[in-house]
Amino acid sequence: MIDILDVVRPGDRVDLEMLSVDEEGKSEKKYHITKVYDVTDDGFVEVVMPTEQTRMIILSQGAQYEMFFYAGRGLYSCIGEVITRRNDESVAVAVLEPVSELAKKQRREYYRYSCAIGMMARQLPDWEEKTYLEQSKLDIMAEPSERGVIVDISGGGMRFVSQADYELGRLVHSRFVLDLREGRRTYDAVVRLITAEPMPNQPANREYRGQFLYMENGAREEIIRFIFEEERKIRKRQSGV
Repeated sequence: MIDILDVVRPGDRVDLEMLSVDEEGKSEKKYHITKVYDVTDDGFVEVVMPTEQTRMIILSQGAQYEMFFYAGRGLYSCIGEVITRRNDESVAVAVLEPVSELAKKQRREYYRYSCAIGMMARQLPDWEEKTYLEQSKLDIMAEPSERGVIVDISGGGMRFVSQADYELGRLVHSRFVLDLREGRRTYDAVVRLITAEPMPNQPANREYRGQFLYMENGAREEIIRFIFEEERKIRKRQSGV
């Protein structure tokens, strides 16, 4: 059994997924992102009241949430029930009592999202691959020109389909666009190809799996956030919320 006092610290990010049933018996799931305010000696978790577009979200007393903690030792989760609310000077706080055991979760950067996202790509020539591995720099004059489709993506890499014939183990420069909450953003990511297989019943296409290398400036975190935002949209459509 994992002791929450050994894992969760004030300031850790926590995602809250509301678990409840409405009057018609439909499952309701709402999501909030906030941070841990404190963990009491008896294992209760105090979280800062979340906000959405500057509006404070008041967590209802008695509501239950699955809490995902981004702790220093990894990602953990448990179910918590709001037992009280209070103000600590200017900070609004909700106090949750864990009602299930804390469990370590798979790292979210490896959660995969099935999709169909257009991309352009090119295999790096030998000289550029050597330079990239040494300096993490791409040839700014070289534009990816071979079309492909990303069929699943994670913070760690992607699987894509293309008619191009890339070599297993080589580096491929991919360019794709994601629709984030803040707007559309173009990514230039380099992947190392770890699998390459022909597509069944599609002899002109090959399926590749690639691992992202040297992603900087928050790109990996943005991709992870994109995945969970899209999954939340799907869950809301399915639940009718």
